[in-house]
Amino acid sequence: MTSTDTNSLIKLEDVLRLQQMMQLKPPATLPLSFIGEDVKLIQEIRKKVKKANQNNVTRTQAYLDYYQKHPEIHWAFLAHLVSRNGGYYMTDLSTTLIKSLLSPEKQHAYFLFLEHSNSAIFHDAYAQLLLYEKSKEQNSNLFHLLPAFHISFFMKTVWNDFWQHRNKTLLSIALIVNEQYHIEKNVLFKKEFQRDVLHSWQFHTQNFLGMTQIVFPYYSGNNIDLCGTKVYHFESVLKRIEVGKTLYVLLFYSNLHDSIYTFSLKHPHTGSRSDYNPDIFTKNRTHSKKLYSPTLNMSWGDRVHLFLRKDEWFEDESIFSLLESIPASSVKKIPIQHHIKVQSAIKAANPFS
Repeated sequence: MTSTDTNSLIKLEDVLRLQQMMQLKPPATLPLSFIGEDVKLIQEIRKKVKKANQNNVTRTQAYLDYYQKHPEIHWAFLAHLVSRNGGYYMTDLSTTLIKSLLSPEKQHAYFLFLEHSNSAIFHDAYAQLLLYEKSKEQNSNLFHLLPAFHISFFMKTVWNDFWQHRNKTLLSIALIVNEQYHIEKNVLFKKEFQRDVLHSWQFHTQNFLGMTQIVFPYYSGNNIDLCGTKVYHFESVLKRIEVGKTLYVLLFYSNLHDSIYTFSLKHPHTGSRSDYNPDIFTKNRTHSKKLYSPTLNMSWGDRVHLFLRKDEWFEDESIFSLLESIPASSVKKIPIQHHIKVQSAIKAANPFS
């Protein structure tokens, strides 16, 4: 596998330029006021975001469709793949062995945690992506409209910079930072998720058993292999950002991008792990020789989310240091039998399941 030197992807002058632009931040109390065509465009984008934010499957497909139209927005493809994994985790909750670890109440709490995180990121990010799309169509910078969607001033600065300088990597890393701090402030701090998920023994057991693996399926000849990374200490925003950076470099600065992209186009996301390994997984509950992995619509119904409040997370310019460091490019292959080992570990921990 080839690798790329990532040290030169974002230069210090790029980060300093953003910091200087941030000095122009308007007062927090400045009222929002839009008129005419701006109002129509805002309403149009809100409708599109709401329609695509129906469930994990629609969100995941929306990211891929967007990347096909705008391949310069690397983050959209990364979001597609991470969202696929979010769907896998959601449907894993309906498998027999996971049910042996979690009560029905815990299963529901875990699903709501995954679903709300997935939908909150989409609600925040997809509006930004659509506004960029409109800016391209009109050949005009429309990012003055970002406050209408309660987007962080941090990202307004980044998008304005991208419009002029076109640094794809800087935009991608900034979006990774933004979305993780967004859910940190608006999702993970919720008492019910802290109590029912992040502080539960089952959550830490999943870490121990290696069940928090993010996988990117890709074609290797006629076979489908897996690459990716493990997620440890999900409760740490800095750890999540580091994982996001690692996955971004794997996706765009190894030689696997095209093979991963081909898989994504050929295999529409359903939420079932049989999408990438039908030899081990099946959507058929009665199949005795394979691991049951249902589709999302077989597992969970749609949820209606009310995003009534989005707090500004950007408070400290030390955040800019997160844009400077990018992990070295490396490919971490994951054995296709990884899931069987995890299942065996669960059985060993629960001999009567």
